[in-house]
Amino acid sequence: MSSTASTAEEEEVIPDSTVSESAQSESEEILSTQEEEKEEDAEKKDPPRDEAPHGESEEMNSLASTVSSSQDSQDSSDGTIHALLPKVNCPEKIVVCLDMSKEMSSRHVSSRDGSRFSPLSLAKRVIEIFVKTKSRMDRRHQFALLILHDAPTLVTDFTHDPDVFCEDLRAQEETMECQTTFNVAQLLQEIVQLAPLPEIEEVEIIPPPYVVRVLLMYGRSHCVPAAPEDSQQMLGELLQSPHLFLDALYVHEPPAEDNHSIEIFNAICDLDRKCLSYVYEVATNVTMFHNHMAKLLAHPLQRPTQSDTYYKLQSSEDVS
Repeated sequence: MSSTASTAEEEEVIPDSTVSESAQSESEEILSTQEEEKEEDAEKKDPPRDEAPHGESEEMNSLASTVSSSQDSQDSSDGTIHALLPKVNCPEKIVVCLDMSKEMSSRHVSSRDGSRFSPLSLAKRVIEIFVKTKSRMDRRHQFALLILHDAPTLVTDFTHDPDVFCEDLRAQEETMECQTTFNVAQLLQEIVQLAPLPEIEEVEIIPPPYVVRVLLMYGRSHCVPAAPEDSQQMLGELLQSPHLFLDALYVHEPPAEDNHSIEIFNAICDLDRKCLSYVYEVATNVTMFHNHMAKLLAHPLQRPTQSDTYYKLQSSEDVS
Protein backbone atom coordinates (compact mmCIF):
# COMPACT_ATOMS: atom_id res chain seq x y z
CA MET A 1 0.00 0.00 0.00
CA SER A 2 2.92 2.40 0.78
CA SER A 3 4.42 2.00 -2.68
CA THR A 4 1.02 2.74 -4.25
CA ALA A 5 0.64 5.90 -2.15
CA SER A 6 4.13 7.20 -2.98
CA THR A 7 3.51 6.65 -6.69
CA ALA A 8 0.29 8.63 -6.47
CA GLU A 9 2.11 11.53 -4.75
CA GLU A 10 4.82 11.62 -7.42
CA GLU A 11 2.22 11.75 -10.16
CA GLU A 12 0.69 14.84 -8.51
CA VAL A 13 4.03 16.68 -8.21
CA ILE A 14 5.57 15.90 -11.61
CA PRO A 15 3.61 17.27 -14.57
CA ASP A 16 2.90 14.99 -17.51
CA SER A 17 5.13 17.04 -19.81
CA THR A 18 8.23 16.19 -17.74
CA VAL A 19 7.81 12.42 -17.95
CA SER A 20 10.55 11.04 -20.17
CA GLU A 21 10.09 8.35 -22.75
CA SER A 22 12.12 5.93 -20.62
CA ALA A 23 9.75 6.52 -17.68
CA GLN A 24 6.78 5.80 -19.91
CA SER A 25 8.45 2.60 -21.06
CA GLU A 26 9.08 1.61 -17.44
CA SER A 27 5.43 2.30 -16.59
CA GLU A 28 4.30 0.05 -19.43
CA GLU A 29 6.56 -2.72 -18.15
CA ILE A 30 5.06 -2.39 -14.65
CA LEU A 31 1.51 -2.61 -16.03
CA SER A 32 2.47 -5.66 -18.04
CA THR A 33 3.94 -7.30 -14.94
CA GLN A 34 0.78 -6.54 -12.94
CA GLU A 35 -1.38 -8.14 -15.61
CA GLU A 36 0.78 -11.25 -15.57
CA GLU A 37 0.51 -11.44 -11.77
CA LYS A 38 -3.28 -11.19 -11.97
CA GLU A 39 -3.34 -14.05 -14.48
CA GLU A 40 -1.16 -16.14 -12.17
CA ASP A 41 -3.49 -15.39 -9.22
CA ALA A 42 -6.48 -16.48 -11.28
CA GLU A 43 -4.79 -19.79 -11.98
CA LYS A 44 -4.39 -20.38 -8.23
CA LYS A 45 -8.12 -20.89 -7.74
CA ASP A 46 -9.21 -24.33 -6.49
CA PRO A 47 -9.16 -26.47 -9.64
CA PRO A 48 -11.97 -28.79 -10.69
CA ARG A 49 -11.60 -32.34 -9.45
CA ASP A 50 -10.81 -33.71 -12.91
CA GLU A 51 -7.78 -31.49 -13.47
CA ALA A 52 -5.76 -31.22 -10.27
CA PRO A 53 -5.62 -32.23 -6.59
CA HIS A 54 -7.83 -30.53 -3.99
CA GLY A 55 -5.03 -28.88 -2.07
CA GLU A 56 -3.23 -31.91 -0.69
CA SER A 57 0.55 -32.19 -0.90
CA GLU A 58 2.16 -34.66 -3.29
CA GLU A 59 2.84 -37.16 -0.52
CA MET A 60 -0.90 -37.39 0.09
CA ASN A 61 -1.24 -39.07 -3.33
CA SER A 62 -4.34 -37.11 -4.31
CA LEU A 63 -6.48 -38.82 -6.93
CA ALA A 64 -8.15 -35.77 -8.45
CA SER A 65 -5.64 -35.48 -11.30
CA THR A 66 -6.36 -39.03 -12.44
CA VAL A 67 -9.92 -38.44 -13.66
CA SER A 68 -10.26 -38.18 -17.42
CA SER A 69 -10.91 -34.66 -18.66
CA SER A 70 -13.42 -36.09 -21.12
CA GLN A 71 -16.06 -36.01 -18.36
CA ASP A 72 -16.39 -32.23 -18.59
CA SER A 73 -17.01 -32.26 -22.33
CA GLN A 74 -19.60 -35.03 -22.01
CA ASP A 75 -21.38 -33.35 -19.09
CA SER A 76 -21.45 -29.88 -20.62
CA SER A 77 -23.26 -31.20 -23.68
CA ASP A 78 -26.19 -32.37 -21.55
CA GLY A 79 -28.73 -29.58 -21.33
CA THR A 80 -30.31 -30.94 -18.14
CA ILE A 81 -27.13 -30.36 -16.16
CA HIS A 82 -27.37 -26.59 -16.23
CA ALA A 83 -31.07 -26.37 -15.35
CA LEU A 84 -31.75 -23.23 -13.30
CA LEU A 85 -33.30 -24.57 -10.12
CA PRO A 86 -34.80 -22.18 -7.56
CA LYS A 87 -31.98 -21.14 -5.24
CA VAL A 88 -34.03 -21.51 -2.09
CA ASN A 89 -33.07 -22.54 1.40
CA CYS A 90 -35.54 -25.39 1.60
CA PRO A 91 -35.16 -28.18 4.19
CA GLU A 92 -32.71 -30.97 3.41
CA LYS A 93 -33.23 -34.65 4.09
CA ILE A 94 -29.60 -35.71 4.51
CA VAL A 95 -28.80 -39.42 4.42
CA VAL A 96 -25.33 -40.06 5.82
CA CYS A 97 -23.94 -43.30 4.39
CA LEU A 98 -21.01 -44.43 6.54
CA ASP A 99 -18.75 -47.17 5.23
CA MET A 100 -18.19 -49.81 7.92
CA SER A 101 -15.84 -52.03 5.94
CA LYS A 102 -12.74 -53.48 7.60
CA GLU A 103 -10.53 -50.95 5.82
CA MET A 104 -12.02 -48.13 7.88
CA SER A 105 -10.48 -49.53 11.08
CA SER A 106 -7.50 -51.58 9.88
CA ARG A 107 -5.19 -48.64 9.13
CA HIS A 108 -4.29 -45.38 10.85
CA VAL A 109 -3.33 -41.86 9.86
CA SER A 110 -1.23 -39.47 11.93
CA SER A 111 -1.80 -35.79 12.67
CA ARG A 112 0.96 -33.23 12.98
CA ASP A 113 1.16 -33.65 16.76
CA GLY A 114 1.69 -37.39 16.38
CA SER A 115 -1.84 -38.48 17.29
CA ARG A 116 -3.04 -41.56 15.41
CA PHE A 117 -6.60 -42.04 14.16
CA SER A 118 -8.42 -44.67 12.19
CA PRO A 119 -10.41 -43.45 9.16
CA LEU A 120 -13.55 -44.58 10.97
CA SER A 121 -12.87 -42.46 14.06
CA LEU A 122 -12.10 -39.44 11.87
CA ALA A 123 -15.22 -40.03 9.79
CA LYS A 124 -17.43 -40.17 12.88
CA ARG A 125 -15.84 -37.00 14.25
CA VAL A 126 -16.35 -34.90 11.10
CA ILE A 127 -19.86 -36.26 10.51
CA GLU A 128 -20.87 -35.26 14.04
CA ILE A 129 -19.50 -31.75 13.52
CA PHE A 130 -21.29 -31.54 10.17
CA VAL A 131 -24.67 -32.65 11.53
CA LYS A 132 -24.60 -30.33 14.55
CA THR A 133 -23.52 -27.38 12.41
CA LYS A 134 -26.20 -28.01 9.77
CA SER A 135 -28.82 -28.25 12.50
CA ARG A 136 -27.75 -24.88 13.90
CA MET A 137 -27.97 -23.38 10.42
CA ASP A 138 -31.54 -24.60 9.94
CA ARG A 139 -33.54 -26.66 12.43
CA ARG A 140 -35.74 -27.96 9.63
CA HIS A 141 -33.00 -30.21 8.28
CA GLN A 142 -33.39 -33.93 8.96
CA PHE A 143 -30.70 -36.58 9.21
CA ALA A 144 -30.71 -40.34 8.69
CA LEU A 145 -27.85 -42.81 9.13
CA LEU A 146 -27.12 -45.79 6.90
CA ILE A 147 -24.12 -48.03 7.49
CA LEU A 148 -22.54 -49.82 4.55
CA HIS A 149 -21.34 -53.40 4.65
CA ASP A 150 -22.07 -55.57 1.62
CA ALA A 151 -25.51 -53.92 1.67
CA PRO A 152 -26.84 -50.74 3.31
CA THR A 153 -28.50 -51.00 6.72
CA LEU A 154 -30.66 -48.29 8.25
CA VAL A 155 -29.54 -47.34 11.75
CA THR A 156 -31.34 -44.03 12.33
CA ASP A 157 -34.48 -42.89 10.53
CA PHE A 158 -34.89 -39.19 9.74
CA THR A 159 -34.68 -37.01 12.81
CA HIS A 160 -34.45 -33.28 13.52
CA ASP A 161 -32.50 -34.00 16.71
CA PRO A 162 -28.72 -34.03 16.09
CA ASP A 163 -28.08 -35.52 19.53
CA VAL A 164 -30.14 -38.62 18.69
CA PHE A 165 -28.31 -39.00 15.39
CA CYS A 166 -24.85 -38.52 16.95
CA GLU A 167 -25.55 -40.98 19.74
CA ASP A 168 -26.35 -43.67 17.18
CA LEU A 169 -23.33 -42.66 15.12
CA ARG A 170 -20.91 -42.99 18.04
CA ALA A 171 -22.27 -46.46 18.78
CA GLN A 172 -21.11 -47.81 15.41
CA GLU A 173 -17.91 -49.75 16.04
CA GLU A 174 -18.07 -53.14 14.32
CA THR A 175 -16.49 -53.29 10.88
CA MET A 176 -16.67 -56.24 8.47
CA GLU A 177 -14.82 -57.73 5.54
CA CYS A 178 -16.71 -56.82 2.38
CA GLN A 179 -16.95 -58.06 -1.18
CA THR A 180 -14.94 -56.69 -4.11
CA THR A 181 -17.89 -54.72 -5.52
CA PHE A 182 -20.52 -52.47 -3.95
CA ASN A 183 -23.99 -52.08 -5.45
CA VAL A 184 -24.56 -48.33 -5.57
CA ALA A 185 -27.92 -48.76 -7.29
CA GLN A 186 -29.23 -50.73 -4.32
CA LEU A 187 -28.05 -47.95 -2.01
CA LEU A 188 -29.91 -45.22 -3.90
CA GLN A 189 -33.02 -47.37 -4.17
CA GLU A 190 -33.03 -47.81 -0.39
CA ILE A 191 -32.65 -44.05 0.05
CA VAL A 192 -35.53 -43.00 -2.21
CA GLN A 193 -37.77 -45.51 -0.44
CA LEU A 194 -36.75 -43.89 2.82
CA ALA A 195 -37.22 -40.37 1.43
CA PRO A 196 -39.42 -40.22 -1.70
CA LEU A 197 -38.32 -37.51 -4.10
CA PRO A 198 -40.64 -34.48 -4.55
CA GLU A 199 -42.74 -34.60 -7.71
CA ILE A 200 -42.83 -31.13 -9.23
CA GLU A 201 -43.63 -30.40 -12.87
CA GLU A 202 -42.06 -26.96 -13.27
CA VAL A 203 -38.84 -27.64 -11.36
CA GLU A 204 -37.19 -24.43 -12.60
CA ILE A 205 -39.94 -22.26 -11.06
CA ILE A 206 -41.56 -24.03 -8.12
CA PRO A 207 -39.36 -24.48 -5.02
CA PRO A 208 -39.36 -28.05 -3.69
CA PRO A 209 -40.70 -28.77 -0.17
CA TYR A 210 -37.32 -30.43 0.48
CA VAL A 211 -34.34 -31.96 -1.29
CA VAL A 212 -32.72 -35.30 -0.59
CA ARG A 213 -28.96 -35.28 -0.18
CA VAL A 214 -26.84 -38.43 0.01
CA LEU A 215 -23.60 -37.93 1.89
CA LEU A 216 -21.43 -40.91 0.99
CA MET A 217 -18.44 -41.57 3.23
CA TYR A 218 -16.66 -44.33 1.30
CA GLY A 219 -13.46 -45.89 2.64
CA ARG A 220 -12.61 -48.89 0.46
CA SER A 221 -9.55 -49.12 -1.73
CA HIS A 222 -10.26 -52.59 -3.13
CA CYS A 223 -14.04 -52.53 -3.72
CA VAL A 224 -15.35 -50.66 -6.76
CA PRO A 225 -18.87 -49.15 -6.51
CA ALA A 226 -20.91 -50.32 -9.48
CA ALA A 227 -24.46 -51.19 -10.55
CA PRO A 228 -25.81 -54.35 -12.20
CA GLU A 229 -26.78 -54.06 -15.84
CA ASP A 230 -30.49 -54.45 -15.11
CA SER A 231 -30.46 -51.48 -12.72
CA GLN A 232 -28.58 -49.00 -14.91
CA GLN A 233 -31.74 -47.27 -16.18
CA MET A 234 -33.15 -46.88 -12.68
CA LEU A 235 -29.81 -45.56 -11.43
CA GLY A 236 -29.60 -43.04 -14.28
CA GLU A 237 -33.12 -41.74 -13.60
CA LEU A 238 -32.36 -41.23 -9.91
CA LEU A 239 -29.05 -39.50 -10.55
CA GLN A 240 -30.73 -37.15 -13.03
CA SER A 241 -33.44 -36.14 -10.56
CA PRO A 242 -33.25 -32.38 -9.86
CA HIS A 243 -34.02 -32.94 -6.17
CA LEU A 244 -31.51 -35.69 -5.40
CA PHE A 245 -27.88 -34.77 -4.73
CA LEU A 246 -25.04 -37.20 -4.12
CA ASP A 247 -21.96 -35.81 -2.39
CA ALA A 248 -19.01 -37.98 -1.46
CA LEU A 249 -15.86 -37.97 0.62
CA TYR A 250 -13.62 -40.84 -0.46
CA VAL A 251 -11.12 -41.98 2.18
CA HIS A 252 -8.54 -44.17 0.48
CA GLU A 253 -5.16 -45.80 0.71
CA PRO A 254 -2.38 -44.10 -1.28
CA PRO A 255 -2.69 -45.37 -4.88
CA ALA A 256 -0.64 -48.49 -5.52
CA GLU A 257 -0.55 -51.46 -7.86
CA ASP A 258 -2.26 -53.67 -5.29
CA ASN A 259 -5.35 -51.46 -4.80
CA HIS A 260 -8.07 -49.83 -6.92
CA SER A 261 -8.09 -46.33 -5.41
CA ILE A 262 -7.94 -44.60 -8.80
CA GLU A 263 -10.64 -46.78 -10.34
CA ILE A 264 -12.90 -46.27 -7.33
CA PHE A 265 -12.47 -42.50 -7.39
CA ASN A 266 -13.33 -42.47 -11.10
CA ALA A 267 -16.44 -44.56 -10.41
CA ILE A 268 -17.62 -42.15 -7.70
CA CYS A 269 -17.07 -39.14 -9.98
CA ASP A 270 -19.07 -40.90 -12.72
CA LEU A 271 -22.10 -40.83 -10.42
CA ASP A 272 -22.21 -37.05 -10.83
CA ARG A 273 -24.55 -37.06 -13.85
CA LYS A 274 -25.81 -33.49 -13.33
CA CYS A 275 -22.40 -31.96 -12.59
CA LEU A 276 -23.86 -30.62 -9.32
CA SER A 277 -22.28 -33.01 -6.82
CA TYR A 278 -19.32 -32.27 -4.59
CA VAL A 279 -16.78 -35.11 -4.58
CA TYR A 280 -13.67 -34.94 -2.41
CA GLU A 281 -10.96 -37.42 -1.54
CA VAL A 282 -8.34 -37.75 1.17
CA ALA A 283 -5.61 -40.27 1.91
CA THR A 284 -3.67 -39.41 5.06
CA ASN A 285 -4.14 -35.69 5.64
CA VAL A 286 -6.17 -35.15 8.83
CA THR A 287 -6.58 -31.41 8.22
CA MET A 288 -7.99 -31.90 4.73
CA PHE A 289 -10.41 -34.47 6.17
CA HIS A 290 -12.02 -31.70 8.24
CA ASN A 291 -11.72 -29.04 5.51
CA HIS A 292 -13.49 -31.14 2.90
CA MET A 293 -16.35 -31.90 5.27
CA ALA A 294 -16.75 -28.20 6.02
CA LYS A 295 -17.13 -27.50 2.29
CA LEU A 296 -20.13 -29.82 2.23
CA LEU A 297 -22.11 -27.58 4.59
CA ALA A 298 -23.40 -25.40 1.75
CA HIS A 299 -26.97 -25.98 0.58
CA PRO A 300 -26.98 -27.93 -2.72
CA LEU A 301 -29.48 -25.51 -4.28
CA GLN A 302 -27.47 -22.43 -3.33
CA ARG A 303 -23.85 -23.43 -3.90
CA PRO A 304 -21.92 -23.08 -7.16
CA THR A 305 -20.65 -26.06 -9.10
CA GLN A 306 -17.57 -27.58 -7.51
CA SER A 307 -15.31 -26.42 -10.34
CA ASP A 308 -16.36 -22.80 -9.61
CA THR A 309 -15.71 -22.88 -5.86
CA TYR A 310 -13.03 -20.59 -4.42
CA TYR A 311 -12.28 -20.69 -0.70
CA LYS A 312 -9.38 -18.24 -0.36
CA LEU A 313 -9.83 -14.67 0.85
CA GLN A 314 -8.93 -11.91 -1.60
CA SER A 315 -7.63 -8.45 -0.80
CA SER A 316 -9.68 -5.42 -1.77
CA GLU A 317 -7.11 -4.64 -4.49
CA ASP A 318 -7.60 -8.08 -6.07
CA VAL A 319 -11.38 -7.71 -6.01
CA SER A 320 -11.28 -4.26 -7.62
